[in-house]
Amino acid sequence: MKNGKGISKLVLFVIIAIIIIAAIYWAKYFAKPMATVMMGGAEQAQPAIEKARKASETVSQANKFVEEETKKLIEEAEKEK
Repeated sequence: MKNGKGISKLVLFVIIAIIIIAAIYWAKYFAKPMATVMMGGAEQAQPAIEKARKASETVSQANKFVEEETKKLIEEAEKEK
């Protein structure tokens, strides 16, 4: 009986060791290149992101202008009544 438990503990230990080795291998050979690719993509997308931000600001300013003019027109209409 002791021999059977010893083997199952050994198998569990080997499985855990394989998982740890796989994690180290993944971190060493795949994680860094993945991060490099992701950051490179972000750097390439930066000009488009900046254009989108400027367009968003322009639209926001236009919306504020329209809201102000609408309020003025409503106030003028109420004064005429």
